[in-house]
Amino acid sequence: MPVKAPPPPPPPPSWWSGFIELDGESFLINPSGQALINSGSATLVAGLNLTLYKDKTGFINNVTVGGLLATDWSSSGFQAGSYWANGGLGNSTNGGLFDTVFAASVAVTFGQYWTLSNEFFNVYSNDVADASATGKTGSPCAMVTGINCSGFPGFAFDQVKLSLNDSFTGWPITFNPYVVFYYEFNSLGSVGGGQVSAACFSCQVNNYEFFIGMVPTVDLSKYWGIPVTVKAPTYVTVGPASFWNGNPDGVGLASSGEVGVFTTGLTFTMPLSWMPAQYGHWYAKAGFQWYDIINTSLQASNAVSLGTSCTSSSCLSSIFVGFGGVGVAF
Repeated sequence: MPVKAPPPPPPPPSWWSGFIELDGESFLINPSGQALINSGSATLVAGLNLTLYKDKTGFINNVTVGGLLATDWSSSGFQAGSYWANGGLGNSTNGGLFDTVFAASVAVTFGQYWTLSNEFFNVYSNDVADASATGKTGSPCAMVTGINCSGFPGFAFDQVKLSLNDSFTGWPITFNPYVVFYYEFNSLGSVGGGQVSAACFSCQVNNYEFFIGMVPTVDLSKYWGIPVTVKAPTYVTVGPASFWNGNPDGVGLASSGEVGVFTTGLTFTMPLSWMPAQYGHWYAKAGFQWYDIINTSLQASNAVSLGTSCTSSSCLSSIFVGFGGVGVAF
């Protein structure tokens, strides 16, 4: 009798991985607590990683290198009176494109559960004013010296992160604590007489802060059969008080201490299992994040960005962000 040949072995796992994600936010704010756009915005981000080394049994378990490209967009975010209003002309000559972010990274996983990574970022502002806006109040062309309405130079900063995957505890909730050392490099341009910083308008270049946080995570499918993962990203930024006092730029309030911002929230992620596997692993996400802007200099920096008033007793200190998005990992 003929014998049926056994099925071919599965292909070896790919050493490449990546993702593409599109998100919408009710308020655009960066991780350091600098408010940017207080209306609807969209973020498109894509990343690609290459695994250089794998070993589940040794002390060094994984080595990867990668890159990331992200863009922020807004159709109504260049509101009159804000820092980004281009002298009242509305959107920039790039339409709704607000900024572009490039990042290069390397990460090493060791001891099964620890990961040490380094990410170098360049951020480019695409809020380019029309030539007719030169010299008008609120126009970036009026505020940035020596660039002739060509937009801000690239902001350069670096992040070194040490994180722990505490899944070995077997607890229903993993906490995934981490600490990030953030260093702001000297940029190529100046605003209001001071050097431009990616962290915030008032933040000092050639200076640093720390992000101390955790990402409590629970997979509801393990306990209730609901295919949803819930995360609660939480962190606080701390550093020398001088970090928030580098570039007054009309901010007017001194740093109130060594704490910048505290934030916490909830993120719900659900796999879109009805999508064919050959098209990647699709997912949808939604949630909210609350930011408590603690440092007074950072509060005043946000007032400059949004074009609002700010005194020591009336600055915006509480920011709530709702978001949702869809992505694919491969």
